[in-house]
Amino acid sequence: MDGRIGVADAQIINLPTRRCSTTIEVALVTAICLTFVFLVISFARHSSATFDETVRLPAGLSYLRWHDYRLNIDHPPLLKKLAALPLLSVKVWPVDVGTNETDSIAKADWRKLPDSRSVLDRAWAAATVDYFEQWIFGHSFLYGLRDETIARLHQLDPSVIGPYTVPASEQLSKADFYNDPDALLFRARMVVMVLGVLLALCVYTWSRALFGIPGGMLSILLLCFDPNIIAHSGLVTTDIAVTLFISGALYFLWRVCRRIEIVSVVLFLLFFAAAFVTKFSAAILIVTFWLAVSARVISPDPWPVSGGIKISLDSFFRRLVVVTILFLVAMLAAFAAIWASYDFRYAAAKTVSGVATFPIEQAVYRHAAIKMERKRWPTGVPREERSNFEARVADAAQKRPLTLKGSIIVFVAQHRLLPEAYLYGLAHSSLDPLMRTSFLRGRHSSSGFRSSYLWAFLLKTPLPAMFAILAAIVGLLSQRIAKTWQLGFIASAVATCCLSVSMFAPINIAERYLLPAYPFLYLFCGALGVEWSRFSALPRRVIATVAVLTIAASSQFVFYPIWRPEKIHPHYLAYFNEIAGGPRNGYNNLVDSNLDWGQELKHLKRWLDDRNITEPIWLSYFGTADARWHQIRHISVPKVLGGSPFEASPYSAFEDSGAPDKAVGAFLNDLRPGQYLVVSATNLAAVYLGAQTRDVWQNILAQCTYIDQVGYSLFIYQIGRDE
Repeated sequence: MDGRIGVADAQIINLPTRRCSTTIEVALVTAICLTFVFLVISFARHSSATFDETVRLPAGLSYLRWHDYRLNIDHPPLLKKLAALPLLSVKVWPVDVGTNETDSIAKADWRKLPDSRSVLDRAWAAATVDYFEQWIFGHSFLYGLRDETIARLHQLDPSVIGPYTVPASEQLSKADFYNDPDALLFRARMVVMVLGVLLALCVYTWSRALFGIPGGMLSILLLCFDPNIIAHSGLVTTDIAVTLFISGALYFLWRVCRRIEIVSVVLFLLFFAAAFVTKFSAAILIVTFWLAVSARVISPDPWPVSGGIKISLDSFFRRLVVVTILFLVAMLAAFAAIWASYDFRYAAAKTVSGVATFPIEQAVYRHAAIKMERKRWPTGVPREERSNFEARVADAAQKRPLTLKGSIIVFVAQHRLLPEAYLYGLAHSSLDPLMRTSFLRGRHSSSGFRSSYLWAFLLKTPLPAMFAILAAIVGLLSQRIAKTWQLGFIASAVATCCLSVSMFAPINIAERYLLPAYPFLYLFCGALGVEWSRFSALPRRVIATVAVLTIAASSQFVFYPIWRPEKIHPHYLAYFNEIAGGPRNGYNNLVDSNLDWGQELKHLKRWLDDRNITEPIWLSYFGTADARWHQIRHISVPKVLGGSPFEASPYSAFEDSGAPDKAVGAFLNDLRPGQYLVVSATNLAAVYLGAQTRDVWQNILAQCTYIDQVGYSLFIYQIGRDE
């Protein structure tokens, strides 16, 4: 990556002539990156498996080891494959799957199968027709119990007839599990951390080229000390990966717009294609490409060409032809990458009974039917209508309605122009947001909040970063860069990255979908480094010291109230700034992956050990990790109150028979004064549990005494009022 500003750019900003030795520059960048690595590793080591990781990592291993793509079709496979690479060099159970795929296993109740291997085989066989099976497979893969453990417990309790009939209150050791999920996850998380470091270097190089070394240093500081970047660089999810590939694609496209050269073109194509096989939202690059290059096409500035390429770009028409060819080649690269990522095979999986296929057209018709039915209820489906909603959707789907996107997917599927797993994932990605419930600042909605992502940005971005972004934008408008294609290029990237998560769409989920916009915002901040360079030596040292300390402190502490700051390390996922009232008040603003993604079981175990609490606790846990692996003896609350679907519950019989009210009543009768109740913030807000459940929780907690918060996302109560 070339950080110099070429002659053709005529210095878009009047950069000061002061120089920094290469040794000092490398040392500073290395120190910042090493600090970032330390913070990411601390978060990764202290965090239990988060919600999505239990499906992302097992799916990635299934892609690499068995060349099967039926699992986790939510996103394309690149990141999952990269994260699973370190697992190929260690012993991981099982060594194969699918060898016991019989009708009896496929139709059996997975909770009552005799061993963990049977559960895996069943989920493997049914993954193409039941979306929930991927979660069963992932949980069984990471937390599968050994046969000898089940046999031992069966002798003590004949009701134990399989891994998911083992009481959650049973004291298990880590030797009772086949795999070590913490070790597997940590290896995979380190791959994502490397991508985070590459993202930081990309931002630094780009900012340095625009605004000099001081600008580059400020940009990389803001990125590496952003708690949101730190947290998601330590999780096996697609967010940091797609952020890197989008940023890299646009950085090298920017280099092409400065000077056409072979190396920049090739790297642009690689990053562009990688983004498309990482996350479906990367398709926004199609729009970003044209918005970004449009300013360059119409700019009167010379567009030099190097590398022996003899072409003159002195006219609008020639420039338009060149960028059109570049776009077509980029789309061809993305097309090839998609096929390559699925082993150049249309079928998602080959089973003993033939070629497994996803119900692509059924998913498309169902999506169109749901979208049509939701128009009848713009503010959400009333409770009295919900029982008939599915029936109306099924009836509407039979009429085969189609949206434009649906028509394209059906056409591509019929002609097998793209792999079926990719197409089904694309269809499912449209369906999922329609069925989501939104939560924002204490309010619930089935139709969503148009300001949700704006609030997420305001509440979860460090205040020093927000002030720097605002100051940089104001400053840039007064600089010469405002009159060049450079500002339009970067502004287009910011705008389209925000639009890619539908900032003003009604259904919103998580602030992490905004991550692709942050590198470009911090890139803007590099302009402040130019202004800093204009000061004399002493003011520069003072300003630099204050800036570094402020940025670093903002990632570790939230000063709310200012005289009693809240410590963030290592709970970076739960970061909320002072506007939100700090992380302790985060649950009143946003939940789910903004705060509570199941990452705090390790800290819960430590909290219980510190207080010598050995009796089972009541647990309502929003997550897919297994509390038994962390040796937390507990009793799962009814599933209607947020109990884990992967654990044996005393109330399963009521819920399986369709009597959730009886399950809740039995649970209330079993509560005893002095017992501990631990509730995840997302379940406490009952975001996905319904309004009636919120009322039940309020009544329960009215009879409890609040004790503490663990990691800002787990709330601990004791049954009985403390007068």
